[in-house]
Amino acid sequence: MFKDILKKMAENFSVVFVLVAIIYATVNVLVYDVKAVEAFLGSFLFWCVGCQGIGACVLHWYRPTADKIAEGIGWAPGSPFQKEVAAAGGAFGVLGVLCGWIGGDFWTATAIGASFMFFLMGIGHVLDIVRNKNISIYNAGSVLYTDLLVPVVLIALLIIWKLGY
Repeated sequence: MFKDILKKMAENFSVVFVLVAIIYATVNVLVYDVKAVEAFLGSFLFWCVGCQGIGACVLHWYRPTADKIAEGIGWAPGSPFQKEVAAAGGAFGVLGVLCGWIGGDFWTATAIGASFMFFLMGIGHVLDIVRNKNISIYNAGSVLYTDLLVPVVLIALLIIWKLGY
């Protein structure tokens, strides 16, 4: 049973980060009296951009995990392109984690850049589904939905936060 739970978490890793971000933000609001918008924006930046990005970097970079992920996306294992994906994920991961210590316009830049990257990755998944009928777990699974929805959440929270709420 524990193996099944871990497998489901691995297949839905992006949802796990969203859930952790929501729980973390909720605790910050209820226990530490942080404004809700700031708590959720900061939490999504730290967990969904930062920690997920660093995790994606490591997993896309190192074999044999990188090959398993490539197959799960529907890519050929061993492609040098995986290193570039790892680098992009890692770069935004570092920015997202730094959002835990640096605020203000740094949050703005990180949210906009990460949203652009995630949304385009989501569009790439959709195009791969339509053109190549690629319904692999990491192409058509929950990552597709989080790649499209997390940017919407980030930008909405950013706008509300910038308006002073």
